[in-house]
Amino acid sequence: MKKIQPLLITIFTTLPLVTFAQTKTLKDLISLVAGYFNDILALLMGAAVVMFVWYVIRYFIMPNEKRTEAAQYIMWALIGFFAILSLWGLVNILIGTFNLQTGSPTRWTDLKSLFPGN
Repeated sequence: MKKIQPLLITIFTTLPLVTFAQTKTLKDLISLVAGYFNDILALLMGAAVVMFVWYVIRYFIMPNEKRTEAAQYIMWALIGFFAILSLWGLVNILIGTFNLQTGSPTRWTDLKSLFPGN
C-alpha cells in the first residue's frame, strides 16, 4: 500500500492537468505564455523603477566620493528600462500580430473592460 499511495497521489493530481491540456489549442498555449511573459516584464519594470528611485535618493544624500556607485546603478537602471520596455513592446507586437489576446489589457482603452457596467 505504501508504494501505491504516491502513485495514486501523482495520478490524481496530474489528471486534471492532462485533461485540461487536451482541450487547449496551440494558440491558447502561446497566448498563456505571452501573458505570463508580459506579467513578468511588468514586475521587472516595477523593480527597476524602485531601484532607480532608491539610487537617485542615495545619489543626492551620499558624499561626493561615494556618488559614483549610485550613478552607475542609475545608469544601469536606465539601460534596464530600455531593455524591459523593448521586450514589452516586442511581446505586444507579437500578441497583436498573431491575434493572441490575453486576459490582461494590452492598451489603455482595454482597461474599460476590466470594470463591470462599462
